[in-house]
Amino acid sequence: MGTYLLHDVPQDVLRSGPEQPREEAETVFGEPCCFERWPDIPIHVLAGTDDRFFPIEFQRRVARERLGKEVEEIPGGHLVALSNAEGLTERLLAYQRANT
Repeated sequence: MGTYLLHDVPQDVLRSGPEQPREEAETVFGEPCCFERWPDIPIHVLAGTDDRFFPIEFQRRVARERLGKEVEEIPGGHLVALSNAEGLTERLLAYQRANT
């Protein structure tokens, strides 16, 4: 199985996935972003502190420059939804509780 940036994902999560991962779609890299402004909803920027593909300093800079936001860091790698699913879920639920 190729890594596909899965080096930070727990082994039990990897074993539960497909034997051969699907090829990544190129659409996201070939299509321009067509919206003119961000939607009028609360926007948060979460980043895995152990992301080796997009280092945390890079993510902080991009969030400040493009969104005017600070990054909220949580433990986890590039695919934080897999490497720290519980931590991500807890943070998302906290956002929901704060906005209701």
